[in-house]
Amino acid sequence: MFPPTKGQVFPCSWEMPFCIYRVNLLTGLYPQSLPFCSTRLWGQNRDSHRIIREAEGEVWVSCRIPGKPTIRGSLTSKGISSDEVPEVTASEEFVVQEVTKVSYLDISSGGDLGVSSSTDQTFKVWETHNTEVKSVLEGHTRDVFSCKFFPSGQEVLSGGLDSLVKVWSVNDGSCLATMKGHRGSILDIAVVADGQNVISSGQDGMARLWDSAQGACIAVVDDSYSPINAIAVAEVGNAVNLGSPKETPSNREVGTEGKLVVLAREDKSLEGVSLHSRQSVVPQTPLLPWTASL
Repeated sequence: MFPPTKGQVFPCSWEMPFCIYRVNLLTGLYPQSLPFCSTRLWGQNRDSHRIIREAEGEVWVSCRIPGKPTIRGSLTSKGISSDEVPEVTASEEFVVQEVTKVSYLDISSGGDLGVSSSTDQTFKVWETHNTEVKSVLEGHTRDVFSCKFFPSGQEVLSGGLDSLVKVWSVNDGSCLATMKGHRGSILDIAVVADGQNVISSGQDGMARLWDSAQGACIAVVDDSYSPINAIAVAEVGNAVNLGSPKETPSNREVGTEGKLVVLAREDKSLEGVSLHSRQSVVPQTPLLPWTASL
């Protein structure tokens, strides 16, 4: 076994139901190499998705640095620790340096940046070509459940267990706006059009539309009896009759016309709501059993 203190760090992902774990591997074979590598993870019969979603299982891993021979080895999960993190061991080619739980992951529209949140109240923006951390975003007081890039790739939207929705600068990691109003955990978030407006859904059964620059709530899109676990915004145009607003929309509302918001609730139902008129245009529909279990 090689000394692990002067090695090269390789990141890879170990997936399990409803979460992803980031595993940092250490190798002493190329201690002077630059941190540019490609990492692959697969299992027997190429059924890696089944294997790595199990609480116990083994996968093979290969890491390649340009101009160097490929390093091959394996990772084995021995189960879940008391901290709810997999106990991962590696073959002799690697040393497991760190295993962290990732609760959400998003990639910028340009593909050059990634953002991942975790259960330590922080989340990180990193460069996808070498996984180098660009900024650490700190400000949530509890677990961060979701994070998404704005279309520009210069800002990030986040929400978490502290009931707050926040907007962040990718460049310096500063918090640009904080939105308060939910009475429970933020379960999902979405960016509308260019990002002047954003949507959040929560444990309190509410979906809110926000002015992302001022951090102010523009409207309550939906207020239901059941927590809203997930939301999705789609441009439907004239394909669906979205209705007309009963009241004149705020001048802070930008890009909501022609948009349908799909709400996925804890009670296993789906509903489509017009973002502009706030009218339910797709009645609540129970999810099929196989869909609800995803």
